[in-house]
Amino acid sequence: MSSFALETTLDHEEVAVRQGRRTSLPIIIAIHSTRLGPAVGGMRVARYASPVEALVDCLRLSRGMTYKAAAVRNGTGGGKSVVPLLPGGPQHLDGSLREALLLDVAELVHDLGGAYFVAPDVGTSSADIQLMRRRTPYVGGYTSMEDGLGTTTFGTAAGVEHAMNAAAEHLWGVPQLQGREVVVIGFGGVGHELTKRLIAQGARVRATDTDPERRRVVEETGAQWVDLEGAYTLETDILAPCALGGVLTSQLVGSLRCRAVVGSANNQLAHDGVAEELTKAGITWAPDFVANAGGVMYASGLELHQLTPAQSLDRLASIGTTTAQVLRESANDATTPLAVANRIAEAALAAAGSPR
Repeated sequence: MSSFALETTLDHEEVAVRQGRRTSLPIIIAIHSTRLGPAVGGMRVARYASPVEALVDCLRLSRGMTYKAAAVRNGTGGGKSVVPLLPGGPQHLDGSLREALLLDVAELVHDLGGAYFVAPDVGTSSADIQLMRRRTPYVGGYTSMEDGLGTTTFGTAAGVEHAMNAAAEHLWGVPQLQGREVVVIGFGGVGHELTKRLIAQGARVRATDTDPERRRVVEETGAQWVDLEGAYTLETDILAPCALGGVLTSQLVGSLRCRAVVGSANNQLAHDGVAEELTKAGITWAPDFVANAGGVMYASGLELHQLTPAQSLDRLASIGTTTAQVLRESANDATTPLAVANRIAEAALAAAGSPR
């Protein structure tokens, strides 16, 4: 018998690991909490050095989804699925192999009986989720032509805008961004949509991306292109990380020249201690799992709670409300926004009682 240590908190309701019936590929699904509703989280297909690394990632991501949903009162719990592409195995999933894997995962999702709803994530798409509907109804983020959302981009960007407005009111007394400057780092779907929304408000936007060919798209929105190198330390009102996580390091905090950091990137802090360092530097940080919750809120509103698009959009205002509460209480209690956001999520979970 072998044993290993997991370098993460293990407080999950259920963890399922199965070898795909068609593909023999490993499939991991972690359900962290169903106290507030069925667990919702994306299916990640990515390279990992070992099965344990993939398991730890799945456990952490599912826990993060619980806190995201609880903090904004989304009526869902937290889960995640991971298919690790391991050394010595397939490194690309195309054609019949991909379809077989999707059906393998769908069968495991279905066997969980609605405790977990699967959605797109890194390495998967709305079209993949649509295919999985052949085997299970417990899916979200399927293509719009089949009455689903198709993408969480719109909801995520709208939610970040609400969080930015709340940060603006906290800092300057007015919940809007007219005349303010924002630097958007990462010009994928969310960064693009967010930029358009900010410019419509009257904000000045500078933006960048790892792909220099995105410059044309940036400039078409009316934003100014800036080089990625040095973008994080530009003098600006709000810095919006909308790409990779882990970008807010202890070293970077001392070089930041912004009043606030509000973006869509997940896991922005290199470690939790950076939250305290940002506070000491006088920089307002909107916790990422609150600011970027709009994608799951909008999608689950349409597909799980059976709301209209207008009703789902209205729900996103709670992101601004929660962000305002987090920033207000962190200032009043002389603590970090991260600590307050965690406290809000944990209070919601405690009040919910038993898992469903």
